Amino acid sequence: MPNINQDLVGKTFGHLTVLRKAKERGKYNEYKWVCWCDCGKLTTVTTAALNSGSITSCGHVRFEKSKKNLRFTEDRHKKQFNDHLPANNQTGYKNISMTVRNGRERYRVAIQVNRKQHSKIVNSLEEALVVRDELRNKWWPK
Repeated sequence: MPNINQDLVGKTFGHLTVLRKAKERGKYNEYKWVCWCDCGKLTTVTTAALNSGSITSCGHVRFEKSKKNLRFTEDRHKKQFNDHLPANNQTGYKNISMTVRNGRERYRVAIQVNRKQHSKIVNSLEEALVVRDELRNKWWPK
């Protein structure tokens, strides 16, 4: 049987230091504690969450981890700025594909930057190469 009369004041749980018992109670009428985080924020946490270790900070640790993951995502999309051809490419050039419009084969040039696609359809491969360079100069980062 758990000790319901625990005194957690002054104890440290991860980044949290317990200051006092909170006035409000939890969802199941359990005690809550006002805790001071290492980053300087106050937060209230239940006794069970502190004892089990499920909450060890105000949330700043999770935020820092998510920022690191976002940096990874940005780096992952830089591969679209190189000239490596996809395996299913039929034209021999990156960002240029074949399409059929009005019964004729045409070339579609498409550049994607920051989840937005900029494209144009032209009649010949030579035009497509010129348009691709124009779109890259206009939209790709320098």
